[in-house]
Amino acid sequence: MFSPSSLLQRLLVTILMFSAAGCALHSPTATELATENNFIRHVYTAPTFDIVAYTRFAPSDDLTVYIEGDGRAWLTRTRPSSDPTPVPPLALALAVKDPTPNVVYLARPCQYTAGTSGFRTCTTRDWTSARMSPDVINDMNNTLTQIKTESGARRLHLVGYSGGGGVAILLAAQRKDVASIRTVAGNLNISLWTRLHHVSPLSESLPPENYTLAVRDIPQTHYVGAEDTNIPVEIAKSFIKKSSGAHIAVNVISGCSHSKGWEEKWPYLLRAYHQNAP
Repeated sequence: MFSPSSLLQRLLVTILMFSAAGCALHSPTATELATENNFIRHVYTAPTFDIVAYTRFAPSDDLTVYIEGDGRAWLTRTRPSSDPTPVPPLALALAVKDPTPNVVYLARPCQYTAGTSGFRTCTTRDWTSARMSPDVINDMNNTLTQIKTESGARRLHLVGYSGGGGVAILLAAQRKDVASIRTVAGNLNISLWTRLHHVSPLSESLPPENYTLAVRDIPQTHYVGAEDTNIPVEIAKSFIKKSSGAHIAVNVISGCSHSKGWEEKWPYLLRAYHQNAP
């Protein structure tokens, strides 16, 4: 039998344990993460969408742009989300670890704008079948030009996470100022990806795999998680097989899945990348 005081003590200990666990599991919001690392939130108006970016500008000819993944596009395999904002925002978590002076995090259309007037043109198709549609890519390209002008940079270095990897390819294919491309768990072949997962084709999207020749002269590094079952290494290998570029590599990273492990590995991958950069 426990005395009333003993039971009270045990109850207090249990409450403290759960409180501590809650603090440990707290994932910072995009705004918290950005503010803690001196990034400033902006909303850019493009022809179709309002697009959110977090910027940390500094004088430099080079601007590194991290492009977010598809976010919370689906609640289940058959039920799309009503808000594609990523939780947590992995591309932002990578961006804040980048020591280069001029860095931007670029969200995808309809992310971070739910509940605002910027969500007015958004429909479910914009983060499902049309997630890489001409309208999406054109608006992101428009926004990228605005950001580049504000930063004063001359060269862009694109880093795309997951679906943002495919977006990076499509943006680079339209521009003459992209000096390098890196992807992290990047969806570089949406046709193969939908076949592997037995899901409907992204019928309203531009296929990045059709633009290999357009970006062949841009140095590229594609990082793939050794434990990634969502976007396995076959996706990146199929992309580079269609390219005859001289400076393109696939690096398989142990200890990483699609969303786990990258945040911890990224500082080391950055150091290795810059040490070996041409």
